[in-house]
Amino acid sequence: MRQYFLLRKKYADGGLDFLFKTPFNEDVDSFIYIGEVDEDDYIEWSPIEKTKYHEFTLLESSIKTKFHSSIIEYFNSYWFADLDGFFDDYYISLDSILPKVELESFRKTLQGYKNNHNNELENIPLGMEGNGLIVVVDNTDGTVKLEDYEKGTYVRLSKSLEDLITNLHLKRRN
Repeated sequence: MRQYFLLRKKYADGGLDFLFKTPFNEDVDSFIYIGEVDEDDYIEWSPIEKTKYHEFTLLESSIKTKFHSSIIEYFNSYWFADLDGFFDDYYISLDSILPKVELESFRKTLQGYKNNHNNELENIPLGMEGNGLIVVVDNTDGTVKLEDYEKGTYVRLSKSLEDLITNLHLKRRN
């Protein structure tokens, strides 16, 4: 993720400062924020490498699922407000990891997803694609897929979360 955030900073420093602005959320621990809220209720943020490891045993126990290691690594790497970009022809937006709210938000997402998938979590939702497809991680092998919930279909996107994030681009390629 470090490489991704360095690329994001390069673009922000080049005039795309909105890349590090996000809607202010009073429930988020403020150490991720920089400066003051602007007139549109946006605030600057900075990615912060995590030093505190989140234990997932209780969450795994409560939803009766063991997470693929890449999901745990994702949640334990950085605090950040936005992680998005283009991968192949797809615009991908992965879930933010915000201090004080990330695990509860994730738990609620998982419960809703599980309820809509016959009470099973073969895949773990971690974001959205620009046309409304769900970005999921296969909970067995860690591959990243796009789910069309309406059609009940999946398309393989990437071999791993790491591969996906490493290969995200902030501008669409021609």
